[in-house]
Amino acid sequence: MRLPARLLLLAALALPAAPPLAAQAADAVRLSVMLVPDASRKSGLLPEARVRGLLEDERWTSALLSGLPLRLHYRLELWRSRASWFDAAVRSIDWDVVVRREPLLDQYSVTTVLLGRTRLQRYPDLSALGNALGVAYRIAVRAGDKGEYYYVANLSVSTPSDSDLDEMERVMRGEAGAATDDDGNVGDAVGRTARRMLLRVAGLPIMRVEGRSDAFVVK
Repeated sequence: MRLPARLLLLAALALPAAPPLAAQAADAVRLSVMLVPDASRKSGLLPEARVRGLLEDERWTSALLSGLPLRLHYRLELWRSRASWFDAAVRSIDWDVVVRREPLLDQYSVTTVLLGRTRLQRYPDLSALGNALGVAYRIAVRAGDKGEYYYVANLSVSTPSDSDLDEMERVMRGEAGAATDDDGNVGDAVGRTARRMLLRVAGLPIMRVEGRSDAFVVK
């Protein structure tokens, strides 16, 4: 039996506020940036960004198991150190990783969009997925002119947009046409939106972590 949307909404509002992310497993999530030799050149270094411990936060695994995809947005920046002035951003690159659970196949998919290319891979369980998400990204962002440089990497992890909440509010006001599935089934659409709202109220913030490499000199 399906609960009415209003009851689901009341249940969501009755949930206790989630503790701060740092009070849970956020400390286990680490983003590192290592300097590795540039294999395509006789000299030089490249950054290698890697996240560890992401699925140790149970809220993200619960979101996946509940049918919500996760979006991992990476940004890698090259900075030049300047002793007599502020450090200068030289160049940057962004890429995205989208993680989904595929219940019919009983597996997880990881879609990576990097440098205009899309790659889809699948994994049988959370253990394999966790290993895959910890892959090292070696990005060809090179320093050019002489000077001292370093890399900074940022990662934000989130569930889909908050438009789901606006959709739920419209449904609660009786604007049923705003939330239907492909077959025009309002009840199913409301149920999906209510489940997402329950998860959000339970506490799924955007998590951000940052890593920085050692400084290096281009001569």
